Amino acid sequence: MVDAGIPAQVLNARPLNRKVNDERVDRVLQSLSTRERAGQLILAYPQIDRLKPVEVGGILFVGNSLKNVVKAKEKIDASRVRAKVPPFVAVDMEGGPSNRMKSVRSLKALPSAHEMAKLEDADVRRWGRKVGEAMKSVGLNLNLAPVLDVAPSGHMERNGRSFSGEQDVVVQKAMAYSRGLLEAGVVPIGKHFPGYGDTDGDSDHALVTCDWTKERVYAEADAFVKARDALGGVMLANVVYASVDDRPAILSPKLVARVHEHDWLAVTDDVSIALLADAVGGTGEDVLVQAFRAGNDLILTTAPPDWNKGLDYIGILTRLADSDASAKKQLEESCRRVLRLKDRMGLLDAL
Repeated sequence: MVDAGIPAQVLNARPLNRKVNDERVDRVLQSLSTRERAGQLILAYPQIDRLKPVEVGGILFVGNSLKNVVKAKEKIDASRVRAKVPPFVAVDMEGGPSNRMKSVRSLKALPSAHEMAKLEDADVRRWGRKVGEAMKSVGLNLNLAPVLDVAPSGHMERNGRSFSGEQDVVVQKAMAYSRGLLEAGVVPIGKHFPGYGDTDGDSDHALVTCDWTKERVYAEADAFVKARDALGGVMLANVVYASVDDRPAILSPKLVARVHEHDWLAVTDDVSIALLADAVGGTGEDVLVQAFRAGNDLILTTAPPDWNKGLDYIGILTRLADSDASAKKQLEESCRRVLRLKDRMGLLDAL
């Protein structure tokens, strides 16, 4: 369906409207070593060394790292030059308190999701367009938003990150915001699949477990399914849905498989959170391996990939793939999904 009032050239520029060039994707994939393929699965905070090649598939800006957008743009431009495959450059621009670009004049008054729910769809879309244009001007191309949690109460409702407790409202406003982002050439990643709902507790600081029935878990996920055409992928929750799996969603093969049913990229929430290691009774490396084994395509970490106190994310996945045929096959499948989205975004055009 064509949106009325939007010029054809804008519609054609939307990343998700582009057909994937599978021949190009395959050519790029075959040109990558096992280590380079492993790197494509990592979405990480900018690396510390500013001279070495950028191996990760995506660069993540969090906290106040975009306070000075001029310096951020310089860092992004320099990172692109040092990358064999152009990276995703991501931030979570939800709105309200979660406004990483409030130093940009046009975005100072960006409403929260809860506040946007009171606006007309056209106004929400305009905000999405403003956010997308500001992101693109800096070099950002992936937004870890909107939030599609249907939250009548609980953590997501209390902090204003959810649009509403009504699924239809959530879908309507999330799609309007996403369409605005897409008009500016930025790809939205919906979160937190399959949904926080009315769950209390913050999974960044404590292990959160839902006691919902399996039917309710999948009913909550319907919000994402209904917004499918406006999303390039979804971020899974660091929440345990006990009726489906005894591990957080990001580590659940069953829930990741649900994501792939809709031709989405499966993105983890932050794997560097210490409580996840406790949840699996192991180490941070165990969390990384389980997130990969679950089928995730982008593994997000707020740690720099070359931090000497952190994990060697790329090295761990490379060694796993080199020693296990099934892991090598899975690495190829996830890397292909990453490259397919990058191709739709035009990032592979020069390769």
